[in-house]
Amino acid sequence: MSLRLSIALLTLLALSSCASLYTPRTPLPIAEVVKLSKSGAPPDEIVQRIRDSGTTYALRGSDFAKLKAQGVPDPVLDYLQQSLVSDLDFLTRYWALGENLGGCSFCYPQPVDVDKLESGYGVVAASPPGRYQPGKPPGAPDWLPSSLSARTAGRITVPDVAKMVKDGVPEAQIIERIRNSRLDGGISNGRLLTIHTQPIAALTGSELARLHDAGVSDAVLDALQSQFLTQFIEAQRMRYQNWGKGPMR
Repeated sequence: MSLRLSIALLTLLALSSCASLYTPRTPLPIAEVVKLSKSGAPPDEIVQRIRDSGTTYALRGSDFAKLKAQGVPDPVLDYLQQSLVSDLDFLTRYWALGENLGGCSFCYPQPVDVDKLESGYGVVAASPPGRYQPGKPPGAPDWLPSSLSARTAGRITVPDVAKMVKDGVPEAQIIERIRNSRLDGGISNGRLLTIHTQPIAALTGSELARLHDAGVSDAVLDALQSQFLTQFIEAQRMRYQNWGKGPMR
């Protein structure tokens, strides 16, 4: 496929996505997701309600365990994580290519306070939607750092984190290791660099919840989610900035 045709197709996809994003809608409150879960609604029905509302939630790592404790089933937790990754991929593409969604509050991942079961701009304290944030795309959660740590302690995996917890490594030391390492296995999909292929989050919502059950603290889960998403954004930014500059591998 020629570069010109690729760009044309991508432009059409972007316009289609943009039209969908800008269709006025009311984000589904996170409390409604919990209510549906407690009512015994099937996971696919809950996921469809979230999808139909076009809502994505900016969930920290510890939020998944809290939602599971409220009865939210694993397939829904996984969908919530995947939708956040997909939205951040889209926002990073816009950011890297000089586009912007402006102040469209329903176009971005919604800020969440799971402890209070509150969500949404104007409900949960957050930077105004679409505001420029150095080092990360507009609409990215406030709690994400602007860049990866310049320090490097090698690479780390989720099982490594679980083992450190089991071995009694102090929480602060685990968090420091996470923040200064590169996380392996966060994205599954050997063709991630193929423009039309959706990146799949291998660090799932249900896995984060299970880690909590295995004794991983909220602070460590938050650090893990933050590192995962920050690393993902940085990788996607570099890929989108290199469109048309050579083969993607």
